[in-house]
Amino acid sequence: AKAAKRFGEAFDEAKFRETNPRVLEHQAKWNEIHERYSKAMNESDFEDLRQLILDCGIVCPISGTRNWTEVRQFNLMFSTDMGSTADGAMKVYLRPETAQGIFVNFLNVQKTGRMKVPFGIAQIGKAFRNEIVARQFVFRMREFEQMEMQFFVRPGEEMEWFKKWKSTRLKWHLAMGLGEEKYRYHDHEKLAHYANAATDIEFEMPFGFKEVEG
Repeated sequence: AKAAKRFGEAFDEAKFRETNPRVLEHQAKWNEIHERYSKAMNESDFEDLRQLILDCGIVCPISGTRNWTEVRQFNLMFSTDMGSTADGAMKVYLRPETAQGIFVNFLNVQKTGRMKVPFGIAQIGKAFRNEIVARQFVFRMREFEQMEMQFFVRPGEEMEWFKKWKSTRLKWHLAMGLGEEKYRYHDHEKLAHYANAATDIEFEMPFGFKEVEG
């Protein structure tokens, strides 16, 4: 930022990143940390993950402590046993989302309803999440009702429909009359491998803006 301000339009950021020794040093260090982190995550090496935290001197932003616990893996899905006998029981998991039923039954719905794209499938049902800390009103519940809709379009038209639904859904919320200033979009920077775009509609709760639809 300082170099760009100093040299103005003549500043070549790409050239600066390629030739500045401090930038190259920091980039090499970042690459080393990222490679080590990725390796530990892929191999579930929790001991090395904790050591990486200690080596990087990461401090808790709230308490300022460096006294970290051991890295542990949390199970965010509820499990139960299915079967008439304990010996022959099979472990199954309660669904954390409702969308999978829509995709599994897509062809059945499309054929029986004689639907042609674009069309949507919506459903409502129970979902379960093994929240580490259940709090913040309805945002961290272990059992809750979830409504979901998947809208299917032709390839190449997804961004056009995305913009349309983004606007339509916000208008629906604004029609409740709670005030336009109470709502905002939160566009995702990091996307899932299957997504071209993603956004949340957030509402200003007493404890800050929280997602009400996404």
